[in-house]
Amino acid sequence: MQVSFNWLKEYVDIDITVTELQELMTKAGVTIEHVEPTNKGVTKVVTAKVLEKVKHPDAEKLSICQVTTDGETTMQVVCGAPNVAAGLVIPFALPGATLPGGVKIKKAKLRGAESNGMICSAKELGIDPDQIPPEQKDGILIMPDDTPLGIDACEVLGLNDYILELDLTPNRSDCLSVINIAREIGALLGKPVRLPEITFGETAEDIHDLAKVEIAAPELCHRYTAKMVKGIKIQPSPFWMQHRLQCAGMRPINNIVDVTNYIMMELGQPL
Repeated sequence: MQVSFNWLKEYVDIDITVTELQELMTKAGVTIEHVEPTNKGVTKVVTAKVLEKVKHPDAEKLSICQVTTDGETTMQVVCGAPNVAAGLVIPFALPGATLPGGVKIKKAKLRGAESNGMICSAKELGIDPDQIPPEQKDGILIMPDDTPLGIDACEVLGLNDYILELDLTPNRSDCLSVINIAREIGALLGKPVRLPEITFGETAEDIHDLAKVEIAAPELCHRYTAKMVKGIKIQPSPFWMQHRLQCAGMRPINNIVDVTNYIMMELGQPL
């Protein structure tokens, strides 16, 4: 079982370090076998917007882009990604930034064009390629259009976190969900657990005209409820949800698949 440390903190106030939590839970019989930081050495990478893209005059596969981190000042950067385009919000490594593997970003000239930083892909930020959605694998990482500019990209992408890997014995299958791990932590720390609030809107349309539930074995299942949701658009999930699924060892697919997996990890069952 893998889980995001920050996800657990959403349900219980953890006022000790991740190392102290590992020791506490392991002594209590719920072994945290391994703790892995999700930030692999990324610094000075901020959110930015591509304002302009033109073809590099001396390199067929390169583009010269103008980017901004505040909506006013611009910086020129050379980019070779096929999916870069004007209007995109992207993670931008400023001069002086570091990337996984100790890579340092400096001002440079590429085929005669000045480049002040680097537009990053998910792989360059240390995100596991097996957990990257297919549309994000080739080229730069594209962030939601409403992402504020100039803020720490690691915060937006959930990279300032830890993955806790639990080695559970068969008698602790209750800890195969985030809520129950939070309950365990709450009991050890003497802290209350905050359950997720569930709110949704309803229309006046009668569900009985749209769907029907039949319980074939009422002696085994006394009650089963269903709701219908209309107007769903298949699209990528928010980055915070993608990150939590990645920490749990799952690859994000789309909002419909992801929300089912998210609920399964959170509550222990997908529905």
